[in-house]
Amino acid sequence: MEREFRKKCKSFRLKFGLSEDDVDLLLKAQNIKYKGVESKDRIITLEIAEAYPLTVYGIEYCTFKKEETTFPSFEDLPITTKTLLENKSNTGNKVGSHGTKNKASNVIFALKEYKKGHQFTNSDILSQLPHPLNLEKSIDWNKGLLAGLTKNTRTFRIWIDENKESHREAIYEMIEVVTPVLLEKAKKKDIANKKDKKS
Repeated sequence: MEREFRKKCKSFRLKFGLSEDDVDLLLKAQNIKYKGVESKDRIITLEIAEAYPLTVYGIEYCTFKKEETTFPSFEDLPITTKTLLENKSNTGNKVGSHGTKNKASNVIFALKEYKKGHQFTNSDILSQLPHPLNLEKSIDWNKGLLAGLTKNTRTFRIWIDENKESHREAIYEMIEVVTPVLLEKAKKKDIANKKDKKS
């Protein structure tokens, strides 16, 4: 049980691109240290077991420990975690083609051929985006151009990484198609962002 908990802690942390120091920062207000949990250098206390999933991912421990519990979507994360991830993203992607400002537009371009009912994961979309957007860890589906296009099915896909460790990823479904009007908005926004980048 403890081995599975440590493995799941690491899987969730890596999914969102968090370092152990990031997690410690998020837990600092509760005076709880996370670093060392994954390497077995730190004993898993009840305080860590309850605080880690709830504070970092917004998931109660009793839910987190269940095998079927998968990664939350970006929009479901606690505000402190979202802020930390957004700050990391903005810092890490200043160098590159056009930064992260045109992310939503590029996601629209990736979705344009999908029909209603088509299911996919964030990684399916992110892998299609130009660098450095393809390095992103999540997509906020509830804002701007992307609002109302998809829903979280609350189901997941299991995939195996290069270290033969299994991971769960939330599956999304198209509930609206990308209309010509929406596609044109995305193109205009993308062009505007590129002009801003050059000026």
